Amino acid sequence: MGSKVQGEGDYESARHYNDETRKFVDEKTKGGKELKGDAAEASEELTPPEQEALSHAKSGAQDKRDAKVLSDMEKRHQR
Repeated sequence: MGSKVQGEGDYESARHYNDETRKFVDEKTKGGKELKGDAAEASEELTPPEQEALSHAKSGAQDKRDAKVLSDMEKRHQR
């Protein structure tokens, strides 16, 4: 399916995203309905699925630990 351009963009992925977004908006606005909501109404509280996902995310300390492990491995490899 043609070549992918990385760095300046992945045209296939952008096209897929645009198509899916268009489908979502079309479905939500069927029959003249309006999309409701705005940033002023957004909540700072996480939903249960967001809380679940966050519980699996790395903390900053884990990232630093991982970076140190990789750095140490790289140093050993260079010897």
